[in-house]
Amino acid sequence: MDTDKARYVFRHYGHLMSEQERLANRHLTGTMKATHGRSDVAAQTEATSSSRHLRELLSDKPEVLRLASEGFETFVARTAERISNDHRDEIVLNCCPRCAALARTPSARQCRFCGYDWHYDSATQNEPPH
Repeated sequence: MDTDKARYVFRHYGHLMSEQERLANRHLTGTMKATHGRSDVAAQTEATSSSRHLRELLSDKPEVLRLASEGFETFVARTAERISNDHRDEIVLNCCPRCAALARTPSARQCRFCGYDWHYDSATQNEPPH
């Protein structure tokens, strides 16, 4: 799965993450906040000495640390792949009817790449306001 699709699935279908994946996401978010965007293992170790409110986001559970061990981008890719495989019927990739590029959101009706607007496309059965 390419990076854009992985980010799209992760962002818009994150509710399909497992509890361990949610905790790993929280752990990596806390790590990146504490270390100004870094999420590698060294950053995760460094984050344990950050402020209390950021430390509360971190986990010491082995499964969570395993999921987070290769950093945020790898975690996003693997989680999105798992969500896509396990929930294939629930995932809708909203692609532009003209250029087939992935839209920004599942409900977007204008392409960010080619500019095509399908708000009133005949395929959607909508009519422009009079």
